[in-house]
Amino acid sequence: MKVLCIGSAVMDIAATPIENSVNWKEKQRISDIRILPGGDAVNQSIHLADFRVDTALCACTGDDSTGQMLRAALQERNVDVSFVRSKEGIRTGTAMVLINPEGERHIFSVQGAHSTLCAEDLPKVLPEDCRAISLASLFSMPELEWNGLLPYLQTAHHQNIRVFADLAADKQGLGLAGIEPFLPEIDYFLPSLYDVLNMTGTETAEEAARVFRNLGSDHVIIKCGSEGCYCSDKHFSGWIPAIPVRPVDTTGAGDCMSAAFIYRILEGDSMEDACRYACAAGSYSTLFVGASEAKLTDGRVREFMKTNGDTVLS
Repeated sequence: MKVLCIGSAVMDIAATPIENSVNWKEKQRISDIRILPGGDAVNQSIHLADFRVDTALCACTGDDSTGQMLRAALQERNVDVSFVRSKEGIRTGTAMVLINPEGERHIFSVQGAHSTLCAEDLPKVLPEDCRAISLASLFSMPELEWNGLLPYLQTAHHQNIRVFADLAADKQGLGLAGIEPFLPEIDYFLPSLYDVLNMTGTETAEEAARVFRNLGSDHVIIKCGSEGCYCSDKHFSGWIPAIPVRPVDTTGAGDCMSAAFIYRILEGDSMEDACRYACAAGSYSTLFVGASEAKLTDGRVREFMKTNGDTVLS
């Protein structure tokens, strides 16, 4: 196992296209409804497996048919589910994803089992071939974050395992004080712009990145949707643009970016080059309905970059 993804696992019900103005008294005929694996850690693990990275998922499902369906879908996509825990008496998390004609989405979710992930659910011993841990969304796993996660990351660092982390919406209101203890243990911090502006009280990605760098984060990559990302470390600070596309579905584009970034860092790329590749992968992923349906490969991403005039990295 090269990468262990830790975070949420849900089943998505994606419906498209949903008009922005809906008459609730009328039946609306649409073109597509799909049931697909979802959740940030699931999305990342599937994309990494598509890149031929040996990947395992650590997450929680319920002991129900939805959980069984999710496990089967993950195994079909070559994700190791040895650390996916089934919680008795709790339903599997589910999300209703409504996608408008412009590819933007609105999500209604039932948390279910995924928010119950705790320290006892983590692998007791990290395999010798584990090269990275990806925390798909800090602040979405309260039982784990405040009871066992920090020493777990410290142990991983002692084993020379890199730690990547994204940030969920801070619904607990923990703010910077909540994230600060983790930052020195995170090698690459990959939050979304909306979340960090709310947390830091800043107005720009540049300002937010400086806050996190000053708090001990070595590499900060702020994902900014169609604008690309702003990244900062001791060697480089600047914007990496996304490749412009007409999106079909933006669901999970940030998770795709994170997975592509992890893949390229493990292959030896610099932060700047990995960000350029990740931005291209994120744009490509929005051309498909479903958070992990792009079925990314290295060849497809490079061809997409070449076709759209971006620099093709070696």
